[in-house]
Amino acid sequence: MCDTVKTSSGAEITVCTPHQLEMCHRCGMCFVDMNNEARAEAQMAKAARQHEDGDPLDPGQLRVGTEVRMRDESGRNPPKPLDGRIVGVTEEINEESDFCGETCYVIKLRDNSLMTYPVDWVHEEWSVKIDGHYIAASKVLQLVSS
Repeated sequence: MCDTVKTSSGAEITVCTPHQLEMCHRCGMCFVDMNNEARAEAQMAKAARQHEDGDPLDPGQLRVGTEVRMRDESGRNPPKPLDGRIVGVTEEINEESDFCGETCYVIKLRDNSLMTYPVDWVHEEWSVKIDGHYIAASKVLQLVSS
């Protein structure tokens, strides 16, 4: 038996019913991994709600609302790039993520799902949409900072 509890951060986590623990040795239940994912999702959602389109983030970062694209390097034909919009910035807390501990953009994808991707990596690997065309984010940042 398990219950759902809402944390102060807004994450809905699962605990054992009798003891209200995430990892309960008495019940033999462990919800830690699942709950860490729920906490990371809640943190992303919170970061996405903190800003309006056009808001600046930290110096050297793209603005909220910036449309971004990661090229599809898989060899698929036709290619399916990853398109989205920057909606915030947060530190990745999901320990299962390769980006744990990194400062990441929160990106809202076309399907309205949220993902995180390290700020520096977006600047190196992604493109930014300007006047209907995608330009390397690194070039856009050079133009903005000069």
